[in-house]
Amino acid sequence: MTKETDFLIIGSGIAGLAAATYLGRLGKVTVITKGEAKNTNTYWAQGGVATVMLKDDSFESHIADTLAAGLGHCNEAAVRQVVFGGSKAIRFLESLGLKMDSEPMLEAGHSHPRIWRSSDFTGRDILEALLKGVQRDKNIEILDQTDAYELIVQDEGCIGAYVRPADGEPYPIVARATILATGGSGQLFGRTSNTLGSGGDGLALAVNAGLELADMEFMQFHPTALEKPDNGRHFLLSETLRGFGALVVNSAGQDFLKKLDDRGELAPRDLVARAIFLEQHEGPVYLDMRSLEANSVKQKFPNIFKALKGYGYDLTEDLIPITPVAHYACGGVVVDLKGATQLPGLHAVGEVAATGVHGANRLPSNSLLESLVFAQVLADSLEKRGSAGELKNVTLKTSEVPKVVTEDINQVKAYAKRLGKIMWENAGIIRTREGLDKAKREIVAIPARDYRIQHRQLVCYKIVEACLARPESLGTHYMSNEIA
Repeated sequence: MTKETDFLIIGSGIAGLAAATYLGRLGKVTVITKGEAKNTNTYWAQGGVATVMLKDDSFESHIADTLAAGLGHCNEAAVRQVVFGGSKAIRFLESLGLKMDSEPMLEAGHSHPRIWRSSDFTGRDILEALLKGVQRDKNIEILDQTDAYELIVQDEGCIGAYVRPADGEPYPIVARATILATGGSGQLFGRTSNTLGSGGDGLALAVNAGLELADMEFMQFHPTALEKPDNGRHFLLSETLRGFGALVVNSAGQDFLKKLDDRGELAPRDLVARAIFLEQHEGPVYLDMRSLEANSVKQKFPNIFKALKGYGYDLTEDLIPITPVAHYACGGVVVDLKGATQLPGLHAVGEVAATGVHGANRLPSNSLLESLVFAQVLADSLEKRGSAGELKNVTLKTSEVPKVVTEDINQVKAYAKRLGKIMWENAGIIRTREGLDKAKREIVAIPARDYRIQHRQLVCYKIVEACLARPESLGTHYMSNEIA
């Protein structure tokens, strides 16, 4: 069978569902996700949406903060597009019924409080609001438990994807426009805040279709996640906790960050993550909110407080053991300012895309903002192309479906765990040329036949290649041969 649609969106996080919401007015939209629609990184995002809304703040200040965090590696045009689109993104969320707090929060790297939250689980709130809207739209369907394993490239353009449902045979979905919104690749590292599905699938699909990736060396490591893993991921402890006054202390109870940077807990993520990682060689590191007024903490962070209770910790009374974890891929599939890739018919939005907004180190809470703004820009672009007659109906010239190889799920999990260990130890927070060379050898030595692991091997190899191609340290990419 061949399924036809106007717009095929691969991924159901904030970028995919926002794009679907905008595109629903233009035609039939099919969203596929390899797990359940809620099983995305968006669901676990705690911080908020960074947007200039107050008079004492300015667009230029937000732009300057973003460029400074990106260490001169950003695409300023993309940064400006995202920052100036912030207020419209907030209005879009409000149109979905989401209510933002009356006062913004402060996060590291921001010169003003501009992090707008609906709660301390803002990502979950946004995803649930988007899902409700999508489910009401008769033009949009979501196919969960459906995995894209190869893009359909025909006549030098992308016309859809071959997909594999969990309970059926593979088949093609043909579309006038195909949009990658597969999210991040944190699961390629042994310690991550990302959900189990975040293995870089969209990146592998793009590479196998002949596209280039950019800035793959810039994996951002979040400094503060709960040290105890849960179902393959670490529970995140939002940057806003430190913005509210939380300290990072070592096993002796010392607040050691200010010795390294005057900004202390509010220094950029790459510096804080590296400092904590090095301090862990001497002993455990903790997040400390015990000196703050307990009721205020509970009022500002009710969901984080409740979640930590489930792990056996009281945020107001206990030292919370923390660790840095792989969190956000600043690079990805190269796109232009309209979200289009170099392959006609294929677009990318959200974390899978390399827009140039984040440069070498993402400014906190710019990720949800980028997804919302680029989803709208992409939809507007496709609407104009449709009005101009440029978006044409497509037909699959052959019904032959490429074979897909799968292995026993326990073997797949074992290979994934091995890759995570290789990447964390050799391409993690602190890197060496020797370690990266070792990683390349070990990645290709894994004898996987399953396409899911082969996709991960491909993306891991691309990350390591990008690291080796940049011998100097920059932002999240830190080479220890510069330590002297």
